[in-house]
Amino acid sequence: MVNNTSLYKNIRVLYAEDEEGIRENISFVLSLLFKDVFVAKDGQEALELFEEKNPDLLIFDICMPKYDGIEVLTLIRKTNQEIPVIVLTAHTEQPYLFRAIELNITRYLLKPFSKNSLLNAIEECLIKRIKGKECITLKNSYTFDYVTKNLFFKQTKIPLSLHELKLIELMSQQPSKIFSFEELIESIWGWEIVSKEALKSLVKVLRKKLPAPLIHNIFGIGYTMDSEQ
Repeated sequence: MVNNTSLYKNIRVLYAEDEEGIRENISFVLSLLFKDVFVAKDGQEALELFEEKNPDLLIFDICMPKYDGIEVLTLIRKTNQEIPVIVLTAHTEQPYLFRAIELNITRYLLKPFSKNSLLNAIEECLIKRIKGKECITLKNSYTFDYVTKNLFFKQTKIPLSLHELKLIELMSQQPSKIFSFEELIESIWGWEIVSKEALKSLVKVLRKKLPAPLIHNIFGIGYTMDSEQ
């Protein structure tokens, strides 16, 4: 089970379903878990959103107009073999599953399915996404271990406070992303009211612990790990 809510918050989900009622209900549930949920009503829109938004998780209905879920996934697998996929299918569509299995789906759910079944499938996908990435290599000889929650410079562990750990864990998931001040404050402190100056102070103290540059300012916007500024 994935208990770290920050792993949910920074996952970008693409959900495709042609039935309006189901689409509204499921997209609402997804919006409670994930910050970015992109919703498509047919296969063509799903493919366009995939290319535009670069999501981390796919949840596709099989039977959709324009392109069905299997056709969309076939096109996606030409360029992306790793993204986890949940396929939604009715009993009458089970023959499609043989094609879906060949496309390396993570889970499939038979309609109608419960909310808990969907949540369990999502957690399995998140585990699959993290597997093989327990330790990520960052710039300037840094690595972050998601299992032990430790930051290393070369082979030396850097001691981190709770808020520093939240910052590093969040940014290391997308090191090329520019995180806004507001996004970082929300992710680190949650509902607590915290000023931008508190975030800047946190980064300043953290930088003093780091033997080499890791977190970079983007003037007036926020911070990133990848920038050479």
